[in-house]
Amino acid sequence: MKRCIFGIITLLINISFAFGQNNCDCSNRYQSEIFSNVNVQTVTYSDPHNLQMDIYTPQGDNCSNRPLIIFAHGGTFIFGTKSNSSMVTLCETFAKRGYVTASINYKLAGDIVGFLQSFTYYTDTESAYEVVLNAVSDGKAAVRYFRKDVAENGNTFGIDQNQIWAGGNSAGGVLFLHVGHVQTSEEFTDPLDPMRADIANDILNSVGGIEGNSGNEGYSSSLSGVISLGGALHRSEYVDNLDIPSVFCHGDSDGVVPYDCNGFQNNSNYDQLCGGGALSPVFESYGIDTDLLTFAGDGHCPWDASSSKMNQVISFVSDFVFDHLDCNTVFIDENKIAKELLYKSDVLGRSLQSNAKGLIFEVYKDGTTQKKMILK
Repeated sequence: MKRCIFGIITLLINISFAFGQNNCDCSNRYQSEIFSNVNVQTVTYSDPHNLQMDIYTPQGDNCSNRPLIIFAHGGTFIFGTKSNSSMVTLCETFAKRGYVTASINYKLAGDIVGFLQSFTYYTDTESAYEVVLNAVSDGKAAVRYFRKDVAENGNTFGIDQNQIWAGGNSAGGVLFLHVGHVQTSEEFTDPLDPMRADIANDILNSVGGIEGNSGNEGYSSSLSGVISLGGALHRSEYVDNLDIPSVFCHGDSDGVVPYDCNGFQNNSNYDQLCGGGALSPVFESYGIDTDLLTFAGDGHCPWDASSSKMNQVISFVSDFVFDHLDCNTVFIDENKIAKELLYKSDVLGRSLQSNAKGLIFEVYKDGTTQKKMILK
């Protein structure tokens, strides 16, 4: 009887801590910040091109099947880094909600066409394709990096490889929209006129096809969904009925990446981009889950300069992604818990057998309790 009472008291004292730290299901995570701090680790995800990304994980979290969101910075493919303030804000915020997040560096125009041409690459179709397709190659390698880590390194970052989302700001949104919605070289070239198709084919052949040559070959680059913050696709025809959910935030007076379909900088002489205002209805027409947050009267990525608008973006994106999470598989990595188990109990503090299934509470010698769902 004493042990039963002790179990209930311990449970009441520690359940909120244990539940917040160790329960991986959707009832307690992902919608609001439940962790105070995050850990950040920098890794090289592309050995061929020496590209790094910062990986953010919730500090003190023991879950080992967390959804992953990979972000890419903006900067017109000319400048920017993984440490851009908007990327840090997004990565920290979603990691504190229980996700694993990452912010990547990718090859920029200066790396591809040289410093002088990097400032005008978008005026030339060949240069534009070369820059963007190289960046897409990097984005796909970043996704593959995590699946390779799961297969070869025992899942260092505790992700669910079946729940990988990716997105970004401006150019980063362009990058990951193409990663998510263009799966073959033919899919990229089919909607293009013959001249552009020939140029694109030459470049795709030089970079190893749509999957690219940025490393981690042999693993899938598929995504569960895309987050576009002022991004665009080169052609709306890239969307079809087999595509994945995508969420868009876009200013309808964007003078850089068009809200609808137009040339870059709304200049019809430049290659076409189709922003959130054009793409979201296409997704809807195919019955694919999508949502669009329009910033009426605003220009390019207004959330970069406004914390209140950034909070709107975070709330909007968070709700969309949360609605698409698969939280049916829950387990804890027990190898990370080096504590002496006293006994297992049910919610009333009654002792359970060691092979008990369902909702159980493990009471440890140090006085802590962990709540677990043991699947049958």
